[in-house]
Amino acid sequence: SWGCPEIEGCDPNTFSAATRALHSAGIFVVVSAGNGGVSQCGSVQDPPAIYADVYSVGAVKPNGALAEFSSIGPVIADGSLRTKPDIAAPGDGVLSSYPGSSYEIASGTSMAGPHVVGVVALMWSANPDLIGQIEQTTAILNETAQPYMGSYPVCVEDQGTPNNAVGYGIVDAYAAVLQAMQFVP
Repeated sequence: SWGCPEIEGCDPNTFSAATRALHSAGIFVVVSAGNGGVSQCGSVQDPPAIYADVYSVGAVKPNGALAEFSSIGPVIADGSLRTKPDIAAPGDGVLSSYPGSSYEIASGTSMAGPHVVGVVALMWSANPDLIGQIEQTTAILNETAQPYMGSYPVCVEDQGTPNNAVGYGIVDAYAAVLQAMQFVP
């Protein structure tokens, strides 16, 4: 769930070689989109969430609405105008582990990202032939995502799929695992 803003010495290309290498090695990189909010488009702005070869995750509330803190696209930091995030997952009011062997309720795209990582782990466990198949894994996540039924920020004019608010929709673990089990290399 880490992002590297300019204040930390990062520019838009800081991790691009690393994420390309990870992608090429068959490692599925999931990154939280950030908590820049929905008040203006282009708030997905820090690497590595801005890259095409990572899967960026926005956050929704328990009622399915887009969380106010969830960053939205397009990516303007590198001039690509890439659509981000790629998908959304629960990220508001999530029971989360904390130091000292404790749990607390937390909110942020950092709570949404692990949902998607978990779904990928389930998919790859259900069908080991899918391990390292980044494009196929991505396609399954995208194809099985549930449609987003909430309201959109004013600046998100294109509400088709994918879009700059929730990408392909809301991750659906059950549907993704069922479709993963059908994958044949």
